[in-house]
Amino acid sequence: MASSTIQTDNKTTRFQAKVRQEYVRGGRFGPDIGASENSVIQTNKNLKKTSIPLIGKINGGGVRGSSQLAGNETALSNYAATAQPTYHRQGVLVDNEENELAEFDLFSAARPALNNWTMELKRDEIIQSLLAVEAGGTYYNWGGSVGATGSSAASAANLDTWDTNNGDRIIYGAALSNRTAGNVTTSLATIDTTNDKLTAAMVTLAKRRCELANPLIRPVMVKGDEPWYILYVGALSFRDLQNDATISAANREARPRAVADNPIFTGGDLVYNGVIIKKIADIDKFIDGDSTNSDWDGVWGANATGDKLSTAGNSSSRVGVGFMCGGQAVGFHIGRMASFQRRKEDDYGHQNGVGITMKHDIKKVFYNNKQHGMLTIFHSASADA
Repeated sequence: MASSTIQTDNKTTRFQAKVRQEYVRGGRFGPDIGASENSVIQTNKNLKKTSIPLIGKINGGGVRGSSQLAGNETALSNYAATAQPTYHRQGVLVDNEENELAEFDLFSAARPALNNWTMELKRDEIIQSLLAVEAGGTYYNWGGSVGATGSSAASAANLDTWDTNNGDRIIYGAALSNRTAGNVTTSLATIDTTNDKLTAAMVTLAKRRCELANPLIRPVMVKGDEPWYILYVGALSFRDLQNDATISAANREARPRAVADNPIFTGGDLVYNGVIIKKIADIDKFIDGDSTNSDWDGVWGANATGDKLSTAGNSSSRVGVGFMCGGQAVGFHIGRMASFQRRKEDDYGHQNGVGITMKHDIKKVFYNNKQHGMLTIFHSASADA
């Protein structure tokens, strides 16, 4: 009796398909990534320079009755958010023992670690993009030289220009009066550790500002006609929301009581007033650092070129940041999907290597100097005592 075996190429292909799926959809941001304008993080695929278009709404009253439409048309405004995908690669060498294994076993051994590296890179580049700014048509990171293709760290003057152009899309603490237009440093310094923690009231204010922004920050539509916003916050900010009396009561009294379904027990996403609040713990390393000397180590905090969120608040207190997102907040521009590659045998056949390669650019979407699908919430988020 003959026994069937799976060909090596078939196993390799299956691994390729899985890593490509997880490259786009894996991780905490995965459910919010999609190809349509209804996605918080919109994908676009092109080998070279890519662009996400925005068609503005039509203004004006039109004509009525017997009035002639010809000659009274309205120009259709349109903008484009461009990006330049670039290659990202990582690999591992396999020692002489592993060299004797079959090809699919090499892929099996290397895939989890390389796949995790891919998803972590995507996650961190998305986080970096969330606090990016634009000044004079130039895209900057809040801090750090690594981010979208060609980006660099913003100066204090760059941050002030961003604030000037996005006053309807930035909140400093619990009161709109905390903001001094065109001066991020002064605005951040009003945030104190007592009144400006992230609360249910601040979430409601942020949602209302999204709805009143010009142009409005369009919510993500669920089930056809349910408008929702997604709020990404770090672990310390999420802690304060969990402890807020209104949020706590809402979870206790309005959410399912089952252990598996209530965030009181599971620590899962919070839901309040049409806003889904997601904890992205890695946001905090951008402010506080993680002592690994990574590209993201404290780049919004001690290593920032402009305002340092680690000491920007009143009495040099720590400032957290949240991102209230609707559709098309971030562009995920894909030049090539992630794929595994085998290194050709080296050192007289003694070594083999397995690598992963992909080509992308991840950028916050700006149109006409405004961050298109996002409101930024600065708030007090002190470190645990």
